[in-house]
Amino acid sequence: MFNDSYIWGRLFIPLIMIFVLGLMVFFHRRQVFKYLYIVNIFLYLVAIITYFILENHPVGQPFPYPWMTVIPFVWAISIFLAFGLSFASLSAFVIEQAQRHIWARIIIGLVVLAIMIAIAIGIYYFIEIIRVIGYF
Repeated sequence: MFNDSYIWGRLFIPLIMIFVLGLMVFFHRRQVFKYLYIVNIFLYLVAIITYFILENHPVGQPFPYPWMTVIPFVWAISIFLAFGLSFASLSAFVIEQAQRHIWARIIIGLVVLAIMIAIAIGIYYFIEIIRVIGYF
C-alpha cells in the first residue's frame, strides 16, 4: 500500500483534511456549516475506506461479489466531491472568520493576490501558445 505513488492524494491529504475539518466543526459558530463539514468528513472517510479496498484487491481478479464492482465509482465520486466540498468549506470558514479576525482577512488578501498572479501567468502562457500556433 505504501508503494503507491499517489498515496498523498489518496490517503494522507484526506486524513489531514479530516483533522482540519474536525477543528472547523469545533470552532465554527453557524450550525449549517457544521453539517457541511461533517458531510465532507464522511465523504473523506468513504474515499479512504474504498481506497483500502481497492489497494488490497488483486489486480486482474474479479471482485468476489457483484456489488463490489461499484467500489471504483464510489471512490472516484467521493474523493472528487470531498475535494470540491473542502474548497467550499475552507472558503466559508475563512470568510466567516474574516468578520471578526484580522488573520482571516490577511489570508483572503493572500488568496486574492495568488489568484491575480495565476491569472497573469495563465495569460502569459496563452499568449505564448498563440505565438507558437501563429508560427505554424
